[in-house]
Amino acid sequence: MRLKVLIVFVIVYILSAFVWLTFSLLNYSNTDYQLKNDILKAGLNACTLQVIEKAKNNELGNTDSVSYRLKRLSIDINEMKLNEFIEAQFNNNYIATYSFINDNIKFVRLAINPLKIDELKQERYQQRNIWLYQSVLLLFLVGVGIYGVFSSIEKIYKLNKQQNNFLLSVTHEFKTPIAAIRLMLQTSKHPKINEDKRSELVDNSIQSTHRLEELAENMLTAMQIESNAYQYNLLTVDYSSLINKVIDNQQIKGDITAHIEPNIKVKGDDFILRMVINNLIENAFKYSNNQPIVVSLETDAKWKKLSIKDQGIGLKKEDFKHIFKKFYRVQDEETRISKGTGLGLFIVKQAVERHSGKVFVRANNDKGVTFTILLP
Repeated sequence: MRLKVLIVFVIVYILSAFVWLTFSLLNYSNTDYQLKNDILKAGLNACTLQVIEKAKNNELGNTDSVSYRLKRLSIDINEMKLNEFIEAQFNNNYIATYSFINDNIKFVRLAINPLKIDELKQERYQQRNIWLYQSVLLLFLVGVGIYGVFSSIEKIYKLNKQQNNFLLSVTHEFKTPIAAIRLMLQTSKHPKINEDKRSELVDNSIQSTHRLEELAENMLTAMQIESNAYQYNLLTVDYSSLINKVIDNQQIKGDITAHIEPNIKVKGDDFILRMVINNLIENAFKYSNNQPIVVSLETDAKWKKLSIKDQGIGLKKEDFKHIFKKFYRVQDEETRISKGTGLGLFIVKQAVERHSGKVFVRANNDKGVTFTILLP
């Protein structure tokens, strides 16, 4: 939280500096235009003085038919020579205009060349546009950077939360069967327990050890799959028989209606496929409060299609694109009512894709969801 506040403060500071810089550049553009305009006005006075001096020295020619006046001074000039002088001496920054006072007297007026004013305005306009475009580009880059920083922090925060949740979940998952095993073994040692009850307690303890072994295998397999360290043993597998065996083992958790086409073969890793089916059936029972589920296997010209349909709580729309991610749980581990590590569906997706297959989930019309695996 403190890091986010600090980043927000830095962003506000950067944006404030950016706005100030943009304003300064635009203000500089106006100042530069005004300065050049003032220089032209000052140069106009110098131009007027030089014209008067040149006229007094008879260096600008004369015209007998017309008398000229400049700043109420009578001067002798030739219009063509005056125009050539102004253009050559002052780089065409100024122009001379003439207007008759009466038939024999012309008034001479020196002014800043309108083309020069337009040139300065165009220069200011282009300069302002360049700085505005650069500012917009810089703002875009800063925005992209800010978004990237926040996205990275958010991802790190989510990953950290998922890892913490994972540790909390794993601790819970291991602690529960260990406590159950200890309690059942301690109870079985009691002298008043008869042999049948003692045998039942031992069998239940063994069943709990299977749960621990399954958890350890899931974690180890997930790490090996993610690091590409798992070596897939791809052989021809009796897919129908494998699914039936998993269903027989899972019947203890609830009713399973099976529609399995016989003698369907696939090329795959027997251990991984068994784990995939186990994970999906366990999830179906876990999130449906052990309500009956339906498992079906059928084939067509291209795919072997395995579907597992439950009557559970279903999924929210936003969960569909996340459930196959590692550590992802649809509930927070601190408030969850279902067990799990968030690795089961991650293993399912990774394993199915390594078998050149596809896995997807859809909501049922009534309630619950259906997971479907397609293998070639």
